[in-house]
Amino acid sequence: MGMVSSKSKLATEHRTATEAGFHRCWYPVALARDLPPGSAVGRDFLGTRVVAYRDAAGKPVVQSAWCPHLGADLSIGQIVDGRLRCPYHHWSFDAKGACANIPTGDKIPPSARIFTYPAEEAWGLVWAFNGERADFAVPRLPGAAESTIVHQAHERGRRPWDTWVAVSNGVDFQHLRTLHGLPAASMPEQLEVEAGGIEFRVESPYHLQHGRISGTNTFAQHLRIGGDDMFMLFSGAPIEPGSSSGYVVIGVPQGSAEKLPAVETMVERLNAEDAPVLSTMRFRRGLLTASDRHLATYFRYVDAFPCFTPTEQ
Repeated sequence: MGMVSSKSKLATEHRTATEAGFHRCWYPVALARDLPPGSAVGRDFLGTRVVAYRDAAGKPVVQSAWCPHLGADLSIGQIVDGRLRCPYHHWSFDAKGACANIPTGDKIPPSARIFTYPAEEAWGLVWAFNGERADFAVPRLPGAAESTIVHQAHERGRRPWDTWVAVSNGVDFQHLRTLHGLPAASMPEQLEVEAGGIEFRVESPYHLQHGRISGTNTFAQHLRIGGDDMFMLFSGAPIEPGSSSGYVVIGVPQGSAEKLPAVETMVERLNAEDAPVLSTMRFRRGLLTASDRHLATYFRYVDAFPCFTPTEQ
């Protein structure tokens, strides 16, 4: 169970996660390759801590890491008989979060359970949705399927910013020119806004930019420059207000794997130019002008985005 907030105030007020919760989004919690069968990994996540592992079928499971008995960190426990076993008193929990065994033989209390997040694996990442059920699909790359591109996922470490602030630059078309020096970049006429995302497309005979924001923490785009197609996805998961973990996925069409290093170089350049600004700014709405109309749309979208706080943490 958990608590849903109908409207986010994180964008306009300095409220804590306890007061408002975090956005109901799909968040990356680990690289898929870092989660082999039979292992458990822990992550600081959404103001608490979670544990990730694979069930008997190999599907990722993401759950609250705090044992309801005395609060031991389940991420340092073991996977035994397909269940997550506490390292302290060996209480074990199934993939739905229910306590399945207490070694002493004591009756299992009905409330002996841990919160289980909806979890999926996509683009080389393990994702968890902040809610009892997912409101929309796992983030996608515009114009691509996992089977149609060669892709790599990388972890970028802890970042000193909120994910929704960083994602705002996906529709900040001014900064493409001023910060990144991309004079050919143009602005779309409008953004397509839906409940779980924002999408746009800008195309000319010389270039394509097809971008999509999923939730408030993931920006993905398909670029075509000089006839070369490239794909990139930037995402993050809040650790606590003002701090997040970062991930990036890069890709090229099947048969073009030799071009992947060039995409990685471009992504590293963009990150190196964005990071000093994002990590030192004191974010505020400030004075928006006509050129900021898409940013204004994004901020309204963030303001209305629902939040969630699990009660079993």
